[in-house]
Amino acid sequence: MIVPVHARLVLPFRSTALRRLVICLVNGLAVVVVSACSRTPEPAQFAGPTMGTKYHVTVSGADSLQERRGVQSAIDRVLVETERHLSTYNDTSEIALLNRDESRSWQDVSPTLFVVLQEAHEVSELTGGSFDVTVAPLLGLWGYESGGAGASGKTSFQAPTSGQLEQARKSVGYARLELRSVPRMSVRKSASGMRLTVDGIAPGYAVDRIATELRGLGHTDYIVEIGGEVRAAGQRPEGGPWRIAIEAPLATEREPLVGLRLRDAAVSTSGDYRDARIDTEGHRYSHTLDPRTGRTTSSALTAVSVIDANAIRADAFATALMVMGTEAGLAWTQAQRVPALFVERTAKPGEWRLLESPTFAEWRE
Repeated sequence: MIVPVHARLVLPFRSTALRRLVICLVNGLAVVVVSACSRTPEPAQFAGPTMGTKYHVTVSGADSLQERRGVQSAIDRVLVETERHLSTYNDTSEIALLNRDESRSWQDVSPTLFVVLQEAHEVSELTGGSFDVTVAPLLGLWGYESGGAGASGKTSFQAPTSGQLEQARKSVGYARLELRSVPRMSVRKSASGMRLTVDGIAPGYAVDRIATELRGLGHTDYIVEIGGEVRAAGQRPEGGPWRIAIEAPLATEREPLVGLRLRDAAVSTSGDYRDARIDTEGHRYSHTLDPRTGRTTSSALTAVSVIDANAIRADAFATALMVMGTEAGLAWTQAQRVPALFVERTAKPGEWRLLESPTFAEWRE
């Protein structure tokens, strides 16, 4: 049974408060928002490419050249570490090598990869398998092979057959990936053909690691974003929580939908409105796959945003909730007391139905 939550139909968002903010558009589904016309000292800004997307880091108090160099060095260390161990875009990364290893024996892995896989396993358990890093064989069938480019136009794509999906599912299942921490951190793939993808959790991991590095340097006021995964700490230069916006689910435009005040927390958005497969008959297939069935999701739900203390969990939870769907997802967020916003399509273009878990309201702008 669903406990009543705050829900309403929302017309295209026209908040004058958010319109007075300067929007820093990023490649992800959440947009970072910084206030304009401020007379306070400008925070230090850092940006660059990573993991097939971009990172943006804003730090208050890094005023000297030495401090800024220290911050950039810390960011670079984390991104190099992430690329080396977790990148599916890099054929020589640790996870790429593990995927090519067809043995079913225990394989020693780095602390970086182990921590990410351990976190993924816990989220899989919590969400009943709605999040699963062993889903790579299914992604390949649907034309979303890790590290490849998506497609959103009409193509020669043909959806996989039931037989193909059934065969691929024999290699999928988070419970078939075993982990142990003694005598050494290691993993074992118990199914043949198993391949892993941590694309749905690696950006959040990197955001958290950068946050840890910044704290180690003595910085308490910052905001870190990679591909739309955002984590904020302390306050913005002019005081008060960092202000960001969740964007409207539009395929070709970027428009703020809901404003948030974020302090000492992370937010992640998962959606199906940008990257999709369209077959020769015009049928659209979401890039969100249900690991439990092998099929793409199909419902009115178009985006989910999640707030958590850590970006890695917010990242994974948002993906899992897209798979669950609105009704089951709302029930889960209420049971777990997870702040989440569900955005559904309506019959009228440009209008959405917003449903939020009870704990989400306290974060609203």
